[in-house]
Amino acid sequence: MNLNELLQQAQRLSNETQMDTEMPRVDRTLSQVLQATQELHARVTQAGTNDLQAHILLGSRGVDLPKLTQKLESLSARQSFEPLNPIGDTDVEGYLKNERENAIIAVIEETNKNIFKSVERNKMRCIFVEWGEEKERLLNALVGPNQDDFPEVHRHMVSTVLPQSALPRSRLNRVESMYAQQITLYNHVHNQGSQRANLLSQFTQMVKDPSNSLDTHIQEMWSVLNYMAYVTPPNRNAEPLKVRQSGSPFVQQALIYLEQCYKQYMNTVIQKNRLVGLRGGIPNIYNTVCSYVTITFQSPQSMVGLLDVSDNRPLWPLVYYSLRSGDLGAAVEFLKEGGVCPDLVKLLQHKHQIKQKQQQAQLQQQLHQLGEQERPNAKLEGQLKLEYSNKLRVCTDPFKKAVYAIVLACDPNEPHQEVVRTIDDFLWMQLSVLSTEERLDYNVERLSYGGLQSLILEKYGENYFNAREKAPLYFQVLVLTGQFEAAIEFLARTDVNRPHAVHMAIALNEQYMLATPNDVQKPLLSAEKSDPPPMRRLNLARLIIMYTKGFEQTDTVEAVQYYYLLRNLKAADGRNLMMSCFCDMLVENCDDKMLLLVFGSPDPCDPWRYIGGVFSQFSNMEHDKYSLAGMVGDELAHRTKFEAAIRLYFIGGQIDKALRLLCSLLTQVVHQSSQKGSIREQLVVVSERMNQSLSRRKTDVDEHVMRTYKMLSELLKFFDYYHAGESRLAIEVLTKNHITPNSCAEVDECVSNLKLVGSDIMKVLPDVLLAAMDLIYGQYLEMKAGANVSGNSHNSSSAGPIDDQVGDPKEERLRYLRQRAKALTNMAATLPYRMPSDTNNRLVQLEILMH
Repeated sequence: MNLNELLQQAQRLSNETQMDTEMPRVDRTLSQVLQATQELHARVTQAGTNDLQAHILLGSRGVDLPKLTQKLESLSARQSFEPLNPIGDTDVEGYLKNERENAIIAVIEETNKNIFKSVERNKMRCIFVEWGEEKERLLNALVGPNQDDFPEVHRHMVSTVLPQSALPRSRLNRVESMYAQQITLYNHVHNQGSQRANLLSQFTQMVKDPSNSLDTHIQEMWSVLNYMAYVTPPNRNAEPLKVRQSGSPFVQQALIYLEQCYKQYMNTVIQKNRLVGLRGGIPNIYNTVCSYVTITFQSPQSMVGLLDVSDNRPLWPLVYYSLRSGDLGAAVEFLKEGGVCPDLVKLLQHKHQIKQKQQQAQLQQQLHQLGEQERPNAKLEGQLKLEYSNKLRVCTDPFKKAVYAIVLACDPNEPHQEVVRTIDDFLWMQLSVLSTEERLDYNVERLSYGGLQSLILEKYGENYFNAREKAPLYFQVLVLTGQFEAAIEFLARTDVNRPHAVHMAIALNEQYMLATPNDVQKPLLSAEKSDPPPMRRLNLARLIIMYTKGFEQTDTVEAVQYYYLLRNLKAADGRNLMMSCFCDMLVENCDDKMLLLVFGSPDPCDPWRYIGGVFSQFSNMEHDKYSLAGMVGDELAHRTKFEAAIRLYFIGGQIDKALRLLCSLLTQVVHQSSQKGSIREQLVVVSERMNQSLSRRKTDVDEHVMRTYKMLSELLKFFDYYHAGESRLAIEVLTKNHITPNSCAEVDECVSNLKLVGSDIMKVLPDVLLAAMDLIYGQYLEMKAGANVSGNSHNSSSAGPIDDQVGDPKEERLRYLRQRAKALTNMAATLPYRMPSDTNNRLVQLEILMH
């Protein structure tokens, strides 16, 4: 092909590619095409995939995205929603434009608020409807379509009629009320002088009574406490901690309790598996253990690792469960049938003989023989311990290893995990390997009683035993290890168990088995330096007071019974703790009802004697209701409750204290006018009762106190007359009692009379002098004005001397009033008491005005 043909072909292709469009023809070289391609690629990469997809999507729909973006940017909401600029008052067009836009904006905002409120209202309505439907569905699922399906559900009708006298509701629940009844009965028997009842046994019987419907865990706690509390006879002079730390009696008691519980457990398992157990023969421990081992080891897997077999049963489990049940004779019998370990059989036989002797009546006489009989077996026991250390520590039979450790009382640090499966098993194992004084010669690794107590209380503690969820279990562990105080304090932390803990402590204390601190201000659980670790002391006083404070205002009779249990303790200030608790209770609530309940009512024949009252049943030579009333009165006076203190002094027969306090109160209000409900009116009533009491019976009261009280009583009358406007009667009171002088010659006599009374009179004397001067000045003004003496004789006549001078001239009477005024100012200057300056100024001014 030549060049001409090639040119013709190119022109033909160019003609074919021409389109009938208005677009201009573009002629680009290859370099320009390459450059345009690179620019397009860079622009697409920079815009991102999202923008590219947006361009493609909007471009496919005929939307020009660049132009749309420019239009959106040109939009502005400033003219519609921004605050309007203020305009001048003369710009009417602008003002109308702003008002129009403001109206539009206000309508928009109000519409938005209404919409939001409507939406919120509809939303809450829908939520309540859904809740109602859900509650209805749940109630229908609970009750069912037919109410007859739950016949025990009863509707409790609430009375709408209120009683005439609203009494406070008792704060004692059913369990607390039962305990309170037992305490009341116990105190009643004790006050009658009868033989002391066993309070711990009474509580245990009450808890186990089926009619009381108490929890089984509560019954178990009382049972274990009752069982452990009777190890030794109670002794008032013995120290409870020292008796308990003796070890051997308490260890034996705890072992017996755990062994009896395990016997019951084995019998329960056998009863549930009678066909497998094949129990038969004499109902003794031997046959019980055989049946139990048959049930426990019926699968071939359970026999893995066990060494010896006796009558198709594993031998060492038979021996272990015999020891676990406390029957050494059955263990010896099993070992003889197996024909193994003759040295262990001899040692067990020897221990079995010793145990039988311990169970005889004369236990204390056999202890010396016990020590003598152990010495010939020391060599045998040493050989067995050596065998245990060399061979049995790696023995595959865990029961054989446990039997040797129990019989030899060794290796206390071995956990025996294959055998010990419960807390009771662990505790029984630890108690079984405890060292006693008879074994101190040959025991290398020993666990003492105190060491076991520290292990339970301090090393393991509450977290190990999960005490929060298993409180009865932890309580039993502490009790079985002789830690009564720590067990009760742990139980008293929860509201549900606190009533049981309080009465457990009371029962133990009445049996002289509770260790208490010497100071009642110590914490609930404390320890003294002389106490063997880790023993604690329980503050019984604090425990009872904390428990009783909750209901002493609503159930006062029951509270008094609990406070009576503290009669042998002393408070921090040396007072009897029972009396101190009674005193605090009465100080907090000293109304008429409480006083009548505690002290009773006055005897009509003898107002100083009170009949009845709760406290009368506790009276003895050391404390009675009258000494209690005096103690409460002192405390009330110390707390400035003077009116109540005077009343308690009346009850206690301490008139001297009542008079002193009454005089101190009267001096503060005697010059005031009597108003209804005022303190002065109340003290007048008390004063009248005091006068009646003093007229019926003579009491030993200091002479100056009696004189002070009598003068204050007269001043009460004087100020009553003075404020009532009875000037003649008021002046007669002063003249009759020689309180103020009628002339200058009587000043020394009146001053001498005032020195014989107490200093309380001096506090009210300025008011007396001012009142007397005011009365004299009033009479002077009436006479000066020429008042009719005969028509106002009850106001102008003041005393006897004036009455004798009725016929004298008017000037003579005025002179007499000036003399009396002069006598008052002289008396104010003569008194050994610094009068207030206002009083002296007032007296002198009135005297000057009369000249």
